[in-house]
Amino acid sequence: MTRSVRKICRCRKSAQLKCRHPWWFDFKRPGLPRVRKSLDVVLERHIDSKTIAEDEAARLRTGIVAQTLPARTCLLLGLPASAAPAQLERLTVAELLTQYRERHLEHTATKANAAYRVGAIVRTVIPRLDGTPAALGDWLASDLTLAALSRFRDVRRVRHVDPLVRGRYLTGGPVAANRDLKLLSAAFTWAIEQGIVEQSPFRKGWKKIVGTTAELKRSRRLQDGEAERLLPQCGPRLRVFVEAALETGCREGEIVELQWRGVDLARRTIALEATATKTHEARTIPISARLHALLEMRRLDPAGRVLPPAAYVFGDEIGRRVEFPRDAWELARNRAGLGDFHFHDLRREAGSRWMDAGVPLATIQRWLGHTNVAQTSTYLSTTAAGEHEAMRRFDERRGRLTPIDTGGVTPPHDVTSSDSTANRNAQQNTVRH
Repeated sequence: MTRSVRKICRCRKSAQLKCRHPWWFDFKRPGLPRVRKSLDVVLERHIDSKTIAEDEAARLRTGIVAQTLPARTCLLLGLPASAAPAQLERLTVAELLTQYRERHLEHTATKANAAYRVGAIVRTVIPRLDGTPAALGDWLASDLTLAALSRFRDVRRVRHVDPLVRGRYLTGGPVAANRDLKLLSAAFTWAIEQGIVEQSPFRKGWKKIVGTTAELKRSRRLQDGEAERLLPQCGPRLRVFVEAALETGCREGEIVELQWRGVDLARRTIALEATATKTHEARTIPISARLHALLEMRRLDPAGRVLPPAAYVFGDEIGRRVEFPRDAWELARNRAGLGDFHFHDLRREAGSRWMDAGVPLATIQRWLGHTNVAQTSTYLSTTAAGEHEAMRRFDERRGRLTPIDTGGVTPPHDVTSSDSTANRNAQQNTVRH
């Protein structure tokens, strides 16, 4: 029986059982030339252990038979290019992103947003290396270079009206360019793990070579009177989304995917499953009194029956899943005159309200589902009224205000009493020799 790996040096005959010479891979398949190559050359690294060498040889044999080896590996083995899967050599960016979305992003809470972002990426037109314009989705994944990604970033930085979305929906901008590049980078990383591509154009070795635009910290919150203007402009379906975001601090996708199996009205808790969160970590959120009343009204279907556990909390009347009403949100926001206020800003508003109410930062971190407290502290923001209230509480605790309402007037400070007290303390603490 032919050994899977062997050494062809003379060290064995000279009683040197362990040496630095490479292990050799030997394999013959009908229809292909015989392969007899150094594993160090094929794998582009040195292997000392015979066990590891045998495992790598088994992987190479499986790849040759199944024709799943990358083209470069076939070249190093001396096999024709036809031994590599030709479809991978013709893989386009659109096909790679489609596989990434269907096989990975489909199981996340941000799948709707990711689907829109994938569409925006593949529609973006940039010039090829020969100067001819082409949509990025039509590019071969192997043709993406640092120069091509830099041109893509420059194009996506410019805000413009998306012709494929109803109304004057603006797309692009520095933040959108950063999100697109991060999605593309994640897609290539996933494709490498799946064996679809060999390397990512975003890295050279361990070094990241594609940079992103510096982003300004967003601190937009509902100002005085904006909530009172926004809610009346919301229809029944949109209003429940807005109320839920304000009371739970959940993301849009987490609200859409919430099912009744995760709601415990008796214990007043909402349990989000790991598969329904952006961070893939489960978390529990307490139910406020306002949200409890809203959930009680949505618990029954039109016939008065309790909805089953698999029904969606913020779905239609019988618990079927519905998408977020984006057109209704844009209309309500514009009618209320909120300008650049985003639906995601309601999540910041919820966390900031908790902070204004004195909820500990670590607790807010758990409720929002952030990975660390530092992320939460940079995420939240206060209003002018909240800052004045915080100072009032500070003064009250320090003793300059009494817990009784003083009508905004600071109680008189007895200087004489304080001075005499200080003098007495000084006399008592005098050291006598």
